[in-house]
Amino acid sequence: MVRTRSAWGGLVAAAALAAGGFAAAPASAAAAARPATVTAHTASHNPLLNYVLAYGEDDETDSASLSALCQSYAGDTHVYHSIAPNVDAINGDSVVSVGSQTGCYAAQNETTVAVNPENPRNLVAGANDYRVFNSRESRNDSSGWAYTSFDGGKTWKNVVLPHLTYQTGATGALSDMDSAGDPVVAFGPHNTVYYANIVFSRLNSGSGIAVSVSHDGGFTWGEPSIVQLDGVTADGTPTSTNYFNDKEWIAVDQHTGQVYLTWTRFTYDSSGNYVESPITLKTSDNQGRSWSPAYRVSPTTTNFSGGLTAFAQGSNPKVTADGTLYVAYEGTVCATLACNGTSDHDETVVAVSHNHGKTWANEMVGANYDYPYNADVQNETLTGENFRINSYPQLTVDPVTQRLYVTWSDDRNGEYTSAGVSVKTDGTAFISSSADGRDWSPVTAAEPGGDVVFPAVAAFGGKIAVTYYTRSYDPSGIDLDYAYTTIGWNGQHSAQHRVTTQSADPQVQFVSTGAVSGQVLQGVFIGDYSAAVIGADGQLHPVWTDFRGEPGVDTPHQTVDTQSFPLYGW
Repeated sequence: MVRTRSAWGGLVAAAALAAGGFAAAPASAAAAARPATVTAHTASHNPLLNYVLAYGEDDETDSASLSALCQSYAGDTHVYHSIAPNVDAINGDSVVSVGSQTGCYAAQNETTVAVNPENPRNLVAGANDYRVFNSRESRNDSSGWAYTSFDGGKTWKNVVLPHLTYQTGATGALSDMDSAGDPVVAFGPHNTVYYANIVFSRLNSGSGIAVSVSHDGGFTWGEPSIVQLDGVTADGTPTSTNYFNDKEWIAVDQHTGQVYLTWTRFTYDSSGNYVESPITLKTSDNQGRSWSPAYRVSPTTTNFSGGLTAFAQGSNPKVTADGTLYVAYEGTVCATLACNGTSDHDETVVAVSHNHGKTWANEMVGANYDYPYNADVQNETLTGENFRINSYPQLTVDPVTQRLYVTWSDDRNGEYTSAGVSVKTDGTAFISSSADGRDWSPVTAAEPGGDVVFPAVAAFGGKIAVTYYTRSYDPSGIDLDYAYTTIGWNGQHSAQHRVTTQSADPQVQFVSTGAVSGQVLQGVFIGDYSAAVIGADGQLHPVWTDFRGEPGVDTPHQTVDTQSFPLYGW
């Protein structure tokens, strides 16, 4: 989710970069001249996760004059045709008529989707949706929307979640929350749907986690249940805090109905400096009406003597039929807490709990090589792109075989100089599987390559699909497509299947100013993940952020698209 970390101060990325300490440099126009020698990026790493979490910029703009969340589409020569057979899940998209985004179409990005285990034609998706005006900001902001289908994804009903943020009529503590984000949906038993969001204030330091619940397959939604709240009192009065709650994810036990919610709890010292970001868990046994005390998933760094640190992000929980709880996340492995050793690295981790999250064993799945840090964007990017990216994993469990699958993407196959400077990214999606969460298969590429980012994984009955954004259809440019590959019971990978009907330019909304170049950067945010699910009918449903809008109806802008693909018979 787009949010401001700078409220806590101490985040001077440019100065930190100038101080050195990392071999890799940004793959951007601001990068220094590149030496001729190029080597594969297999022995060295880009700045580790703890650096990006401490110094990376998560705000979407640094100048109100740039129309923070949206920019009128101009200056592009793309001619888009009908998106069919892709389906736009957004109904009632309209031009913003008031505030700093006047004249722009409202954006939707950062997708999630779930399928009803009792009715595969019932799908619920969601995204950051900026259709509601926030008078405190004088602009539209994300407010939490559900997109519900009862015909297998052919048509969609759009519903705003009630009273989640200031602009949607929140009262009490949530009245200080200007934005909702990091949307995640999950089905429980008997048509119950859980929709988790972070909520946070743009004007103050408040942040929290809230869950909205539907008992009719996503048709209607109840009042939000607060899971965690910091920086605000019960009546909505801002207070000081050393915490920010981020990147929540939710899972439900299909047999007991137990709900599990994980998130990253950023912790700062009294000067606003990043201290740690442990993965945290709360549970509910009454359909989200109340929540347990918090349990720590990632290890503590008290008396740290090397190994997995508390520098973590991007958690993803799943529950198997026997009640075992698994949480995938990206963590940092270091010899000391300075994390400046030659063997220090980031790792895809899956934590395992057999007692509903009270205790954990954190298992290493595979090294994570991340993407190059772009000093102009102040985050990781692909070569030539402005939108921030990450290597956080996504985890799924096959409800039939109970096998676990985890996927993530990184830049281990990118081109780097002998000094470790990025020449050209070549993001690749990887996958590993396990029967018990402890012993994992060798990490292998899940797709044929082509600068891939934000993979999602889905499985049902021994059939696995990995979906992702790719630049393979525009290898010398910046245009994106969405695609997928499948993996059968024998481990055989299919060819890549193109989902989108045309490559699209992602630089249509969300602008900022380059921290190094001082130039306007367009398209700095497309969301932090994408989504896919397979129903009991064998239909694959990818859901992604598209940039074409509705050709012939409106101008290109961020919207939520989907399409169904039958997987049986291959």
